[in-house]
Amino acid sequence: MSALDDRTGAHPPDLTGYFLIAETDLQDPNFFRAVVLLVDHNEEGAFGLVVNRESEVVAGDVLDNLERSPASGLKVYVGGPVQQNYIFVLHSGIPRRYHSDHALEPCKGVFFEPSFQHILDYMASEDYLALPEKERPQVRVFAGYSGWAPGQLEEELRSDSWFIHPASPDLAFQAHATEGWKKVLSEKGGFYRIVAQTGFKPSLN
Repeated sequence: MSALDDRTGAHPPDLTGYFLIAETDLQDPNFFRAVVLLVDHNEEGAFGLVVNRESEVVAGDVLDNLERSPASGLKVYVGGPVQQNYIFVLHSGIPRRYHSDHALEPCKGVFFEPSFQHILDYMASEDYLALPEKERPQVRVFAGYSGWAPGQLEEELRSDSWFIHPASPDLAFQAHATEGWKKVLSEKGGFYRIVAQTGFKPSLN
């Protein structure tokens, strides 16, 4: 995929593996100051997870039978407004034998797993438990997702609802997720760093 040309506003037709960064004027409460990792984008629409919307609960609060699982303490993030009773996972890389058939790698070093059970199996295994804590892969749990019908995201991009930026593991799994909007915009540099620090888009006229 080619990179976004900020001078022309052109962007790749397939934005899988990119961040959508909410424009300053995007006031929808579901996406205000949101950073969305696009897990899949094609002619049938787009699917993604908001990576910087941390909730006040952990997995053990909302899922049954996790009392003895290391997964019980995982923070739950709000992946989007759609089907918030469904759980999805992003991780930084677990052994392939624990991946489900529907796992994806939208960008290098960031894996999407729709089957939470596969993550539970891994976190209960010696492959996980034997690792020093600092060497364990990043695992983030999301309730719900963000979705766009065919052509909907393209229309939002034309109406300047989103900035875009290539996704990366350090930004997807950053420690202070609530600062994600500022952090990702700042990574774009220049004009975008000003937007990140001020919270508004200065006139270029």
